[in-house]
Amino acid sequence: MNLRTPLLRVAGLLALALVARAAEAPADLIIVNGKVLTVDASFSRASAVAIRGDKFVAVGSDAEIRKLAGTATRTVDAGGRTVIPGIVEGHLHATQAARGDAQQPYQQLYSIGEIKDWVRARAREAGPGGWIQLPRTDVTRIKERRLPNKADLDEAAPNNPAVFTWQYANKIIQILNSAALKVTNINQSTQAPAGGKIHFGSDGQPTGTIENASGLVTKFMPARGVTDEKYHDTLVQLLHNYNAIGITSIGERGANVAAFETYNKLKAQGRLTTRVTVTIMLNTDGTVAGTERVIKAIPYKTGDGDDWVKMGPLKLGVDGGILYATAHMREPYGPQSFSLYGISDPNYRGDLRISREELKNIIRTGHRLGWQMSSHVTGDAGVDAVLEAIEASNADSPVAPRRYNLIHGYFPNPETAAKAARLGVAVDIQPMWYYKDGDALAEALGPKRLEHFIGLQTWQKAGVKVAINADHMQGLDPNTSLNPYNPFLAMQTAITRKTEGGQVFGPSERVSREDALRMVTINAAWFSFDEKKVGSIEVGKYADVAILTADYLACPEDKIKDIRSRLTVVGGKIVHEVK
Repeated sequence: MNLRTPLLRVAGLLALALVARAAEAPADLIIVNGKVLTVDASFSRASAVAIRGDKFVAVGSDAEIRKLAGTATRTVDAGGRTVIPGIVEGHLHATQAARGDAQQPYQQLYSIGEIKDWVRARAREAGPGGWIQLPRTDVTRIKERRLPNKADLDEAAPNNPAVFTWQYANKIIQILNSAALKVTNINQSTQAPAGGKIHFGSDGQPTGTIENASGLVTKFMPARGVTDEKYHDTLVQLLHNYNAIGITSIGERGANVAAFETYNKLKAQGRLTTRVTVTIMLNTDGTVAGTERVIKAIPYKTGDGDDWVKMGPLKLGVDGGILYATAHMREPYGPQSFSLYGISDPNYRGDLRISREELKNIIRTGHRLGWQMSSHVTGDAGVDAVLEAIEASNADSPVAPRRYNLIHGYFPNPETAAKAARLGVAVDIQPMWYYKDGDALAEALGPKRLEHFIGLQTWQKAGVKVAINADHMQGLDPNTSLNPYNPFLAMQTAITRKTEGGQVFGPSERVSREDALRMVTINAAWFSFDEKKVGSIEVGKYADVAILTADYLACPEDKIKDIRSRLTVVGGKIVHEVK
């Protein structure tokens, strides 16, 4: 008699019994009486979820989920509120923001008057002779649409060296007051460094403005160091701030190996409350050999780490930014923009920081060495150059499985979007720049050009995977940071296309509430190859979830930005709760 078949049948029944017994084990946490938006493939709804350990074990009705409660189970009544997957904020500079705030708390300044008041207050604190370093304030957000000048800073701080720095990508403008010019010995005979410029007035004296010449100043300024303890404490506080608005995963989007190791240290200390994917900035000479040398010196590669802290892509800085007239555009910025940007060349189209040949060398080499790649590229001509290089890499081996990220891609058109879709390229884009700066950009670039600025539908309709996020880099508050990291403000802007001033440019680029939510959850998880682990509420995925303060799908459009999280769970553990 052949006993093998009956024995196999018995073994199978035992295995099924074990599975059933495991399924019947009490949940650790259940959420009931909610409007659960699972953001699964069919955007299905439920009223309750069960969590055991760090995973979702059931999604369904209140009656079904309550059956999984045991004596030690915590039951959370959502009170009819919306429950969503934990938000994946894929583009932040949290370590930069934390270190900066530990040195000097950030404050957004909106007018020359506010700037003067801020400088006066710092002068009183510093005492005569103490240096004053102003916070970054973009010209698009200053009511007068101009940067402060030497006279402004002299008036506010006649007895203190003061410097305003406006920096983005490879463009650094600094404005010094008279006291700072004296301390730094910048005068009519000072020579600018290579690639730099000192502005002189008709009297031959420095106006106080210098470009790409920070070396003339920084050696005289006191170091603004911060202890690791204070830096780490500030970073932990910032992570908790993220949790308070439903963020459970973040993308540290332009860091270094030290940042990766900092997050691992916080994880080892039990202080990490978000999952982190770290993007590494890549600076090379543009040659194949030079790029290979730099990449091989990095002691990690894409995917190294675990589901709490892992290594993401390499990042190239291809052009600048539209707020600074350094985005590389197909068409000239035009005379309308001269006043805001301080340019005068009618043919000026911005900066391409890496040549097309160098882009091909770098991207092909990075892919060959097994890295996911991404690029900071804002202008439409810059995107053209990157897609050309990606196409060259695609000839070596398929690029689509590598999920190349275009970071920003602010001026899409159907042709470009179709090419990106064909190559499997995704776009990480920030509605905050539209919300905060759209009014000023419309004056400088014209309303027509703003119609497809942050063109979510153009990308999406072509089949490009899109994630929306903040590009948060300075400040700790979700709404008053340099670039607000409130994801509900980002979603509201994507849904309404309303600027902070209430204008609407390009209503055809609006997206639905469902799609906006996908763009901060499952789509964003896809960028870091995590869509099977987080980004939706499904059995077997990590229990990252948030209960919201309002009904996301039904509240008035202009109230979406006011939504917060009442309770945030990461990996089954409550990291934020409003009592």
